[in-house]
Amino acid sequence: MKKYFYLILFFLIALYPNLLLAVDASLSKKAENPFYECFTGDASEPKKYCTKLPETKNKQPIKVQISLHLLDILEINQIEGTWDVRSFMYAQWKDPRLKFNPKDFDGIRKLNYKGDLADDQMKRMWHPNLTITNQMSRREIENREISISKFGIVYYKEVFTAKMRTRLNFQKFPFDEHILTIEIEPFSETQKFVRLVPAVRKNGNSSVSPDIWTVDKFKVEFSDRPGARNQLSAETGLWLAPDGSKNFSLMTFSLGIKRNYFNFLTTKLLVLYFFAFILWINAGFASEEGSHRWPWELFLGIIFFSLEAQSTLPALPYVTLYNVLVNFIYAYALTDFVLWIIGERLSEKHKSKIVLQRLKIWFIGPFFPLISLFTVYWYI
Repeated sequence: MKKYFYLILFFLIALYPNLLLAVDASLSKKAENPFYECFTGDASEPKKYCTKLPETKNKQPIKVQISLHLLDILEINQIEGTWDVRSFMYAQWKDPRLKFNPKDFDGIRKLNYKGDLADDQMKRMWHPNLTITNQMSRREIENREISISKFGIVYYKEVFTAKMRTRLNFQKFPFDEHILTIEIEPFSETQKFVRLVPAVRKNGNSSVSPDIWTVDKFKVEFSDRPGARNQLSAETGLWLAPDGSKNFSLMTFSLGIKRNYFNFLTTKLLVLYFFAFILWINAGFASEEGSHRWPWELFLGIIFFSLEAQSTLPALPYVTLYNVLVNFIYAYALTDFVLWIIGERLSEKHKSKIVLQRLKIWFIGPFFPLISLFTVYWYI
């Protein structure tokens, strides 16, 4: 029995140095892995092997999954052609250098960085530098969170506020419809190296429609386009590739909006037609034998209300539907004024004056509302 006891004791004494070495190697593994500095290094002096483009199999482009959820539409500025939005953005990509052993991080399978820690982690590692290309100024990031799984998958989340430039077409105003866009692309990498792909089948929209607008569906489209910031040659366009490999991967989120025109019609446009209607009534109740005063006040009211309604739009290089309708009212008032002058000149010729009055009542008066309705139908 003593023989076996001494034999076991001998083996334990012989293996003890090796056990110590194994424990020490396990403890120092975290320090020996150079890629662990991508998690713990100094954010002010990031390592180049952490921030350069990750290597992929067969040199395929890195796929960055992205989605957007619209939280709120803060403002739609028709004069400036911009819209302010608060939104949630989600992105996901894989970086093999960020793989880690949970044992080296106290059993944590996913590393989470929030707030300032997330900002520091963004400096330590490579990221696609997602940029809103149609923003008027740098977007304000309200909150940011980064999670990294043990397999090197990066989950990026942020809530931001931004003012975007968009093209507004007011030709059908006040029955106009517009497409508001958010254009996102990697700032420094072409689609040969980074490609944006959808993270979800359908992007969300939980925003409340602004007062004068009705919001349609939130859509997304993936495409590519050349970027002038990579123009390194003096000869314009020399750097472009015929196959588009040097184009930038682009993701365009679009939101359709329609104007709630009922309030505008009742408070602006119908007031103008009400003035025109009074002109028609004035012609109908005028005396057929004597002269009557032409209502200048109505004409001034038409000018005032038409210009006040137009002030909601910027200076446009084209004519809107509203401009056409207002010009019809101007033309009707001018026609009525000309016929009034002619009637005053023909005051002694009783039959001619009656003909002019009936012309205003039964032909010119009904003609302008009918042509206005036809124009609205043709425009929309």
